[in-house]
Amino acid sequence: MSYKIRLAAEKMDLEELNRRIPGLSLNVPCSAKCGAGEDDRSIPTSICHVFNNLSRWNYVLWHIGLQLRELRSPGKLSLVRVVYRGRGGRIMQTRSRHARIFFHVLLVQHSCVESLQLDDVLIEGSGLGEYRECVVSALEKNTSLRTLTLGSLFGDYRSIREGLFEAISTMTNLQELVVLGRSAAPPILLDAICPLLVDTMCLVTLSMPGIVFDGDSGARLIDVLTQNDTVEDLSVHVSIMHSYMPNGLSKFSHFLASSGQLTSLNVEGVNSDPEGACADPKSIIGALVLRGEIEQLRLTGFLLNAECAALLAQLVSQKEGRLRNLDISGCRWCIPKSLPEHRRANRATRDEQPNDPALKKSTCPWLQAYDRTARVELTFFALSSAGLTPVDLLTLFNIAITVESLQVISLRDVSRYDLMQVCRVIRQSGMSGRVCLEDAYLVDSSALAELREFPEVLRKIAISSVDCASPKAFGDAVHLSCSWYKVTTLKLLLTQEVLSDIPTFNKLSKCLKGAFWLSELALIGYKRPDLDLTLKSTGPPHSVLLDVVSQNMSLRTLRLSGIRLGGDNLLFLVHQIVTTETLSEICFASWDPAENDNFLRVLVDHFRGNNSVTKLHVRAPANRVDDERWFFVEDVTSRNMGYLTCAAHFLLGDQSPRSEAAFKALCNAPALRNKLEELKNGGVTRTTGNVTG
Repeated sequence: MSYKIRLAAEKMDLEELNRRIPGLSLNVPCSAKCGAGEDDRSIPTSICHVFNNLSRWNYVLWHIGLQLRELRSPGKLSLVRVVYRGRGGRIMQTRSRHARIFFHVLLVQHSCVESLQLDDVLIEGSGLGEYRECVVSALEKNTSLRTLTLGSLFGDYRSIREGLFEAISTMTNLQELVVLGRSAAPPILLDAICPLLVDTMCLVTLSMPGIVFDGDSGARLIDVLTQNDTVEDLSVHVSIMHSYMPNGLSKFSHFLASSGQLTSLNVEGVNSDPEGACADPKSIIGALVLRGEIEQLRLTGFLLNAECAALLAQLVSQKEGRLRNLDISGCRWCIPKSLPEHRRANRATRDEQPNDPALKKSTCPWLQAYDRTARVELTFFALSSAGLTPVDLLTLFNIAITVESLQVISLRDVSRYDLMQVCRVIRQSGMSGRVCLEDAYLVDSSALAELREFPEVLRKIAISSVDCASPKAFGDAVHLSCSWYKVTTLKLLLTQEVLSDIPTFNKLSKCLKGAFWLSELALIGYKRPDLDLTLKSTGPPHSVLLDVVSQNMSLRTLRLSGIRLGGDNLLFLVHQIVTTETLSEICFASWDPAENDNFLRVLVDHFRGNNSVTKLHVRAPANRVDDERWFFVEDVTSRNMGYLTCAAHFLLGDQSPRSEAAFKALCNAPALRNKLEELKNGGVTRTTGNVTG
């Protein structure tokens, strides 16, 4: 198969491009095959020939900030947006032109490409005719994309925006359309989405939470949503609530109460005056109570009052209700005005405990609408404590403990002042294994001693050696935090004094190596400390602090910032990164610009041997590094993401040789569990996924 792509007055023959970039078979269509009777979501029984030269495809695509990645299922590719850090000039212009041709070929000829992130990066450096031919026409001809993410509304390119959105309006093959960014809803966007909602037979997800509607544009979208019978997952801005019916009721609330297929809803609000910020969620939740079929609900940016809380309790405990996932962690609670300003009724002071008899008898009127006889399906609940008292939380947890399905409660915005009382509440209610505090707390030895009674509650801790009275006090604080079996994230601010104190440094190293529940470790330097001046081990020589990389098998993320390593330590760290089977994310930012350059140079020579690292961030060195080094890092992490996808699908039942081989390589990687959870939850990883009983 061969055809020509017109670029302005010139035609580019794919055969000619094949000669310029040999071995890619640009004129050979997709060779991925599915088994008989399988739908387009199934895993291909054979993969496309693009996989044989994926690095070469990605090298060209990288020059316009795109990469092909195997993110969702084995044999299926996503074109994702990345940062191009190479050089410009004429070579860049030529390569970006080739990349746009590659883009066209992929979308027109390759059904294995199922997802695309599109923004104005494809426009930069191209002529109008070239863009229309390579990008717009590719969207018009494509029939295989399932997910399209728009990272831009192309407001600066009006001459091509009309054709682009017109092409999108015809993509009835899409199952998911995501519009990022914040903007007033442009008519041209609605001109694309509204026909698509009417004509589509398979669009399941529509997400545009940052798009602000006026009365007319909101009414227009609601009208076509009412006609649509495919969208199950909807994310919108609260402004859509302000289109009204003749009787004064919100058109969107009426839609929510009558929609036959909606199962997931996300509404993004804006923190404004309490009356308005409470009225909108009340209307939303009330409509969902009438319908009773929502499975996932997320509200952010609202104030929730007692009426909202009562409606939520009713929604959760409805007879034959289906709500499984409730996330209101982005909302604040509005204290009723009838209560005293300085102390709410029945509020525990700092010296009182929630299990005092006077407080134990108190009940929360907000939860009286909860039906204790209902079979509740809720499995995940995220909320903010802002505006709630420990007594409110105690009442809530006393109800939650009776819900067998509810295994995870994610709680955030617990102030340091209320932390002890909240810990007691969690312990008293029997919810220690099910409540996760999402906040990170800066603590010292005295704070840790105060909280020592509740080692199962805190999960994210930061300790500063600057604030400690002595290196020994800092070492004791780290030792105590590492003895708590639920701490998963630890951030340490390190001075040269602490790093040079041998007893403290030894204790620090031993504690971190033995903290086998720790998944994220950040070592941050204060006033330019040098690890080369610290206690070293032999064979090969290196700082004993770096042994944590190889000896702590639970560690998934390592961040080194503001610390100079020195030559021996840098070589040792690179070796540990290359050989690790557990680390998946690494951030490196030395205070020495030359060392950042050195780190990248040494790593590139060996990084191909690593299978587990999927994110690698290096502070850009002072001297621009050549394109090949930056791309090499991008290429290996992209490949490793594919390994992770295949390994997770092996656990889900895919027995193909590629998935089996990937699982054998990554069976010890902590990131595999997170990827498996992400796939099971439809692409969403809960931050509390590591909560255990």
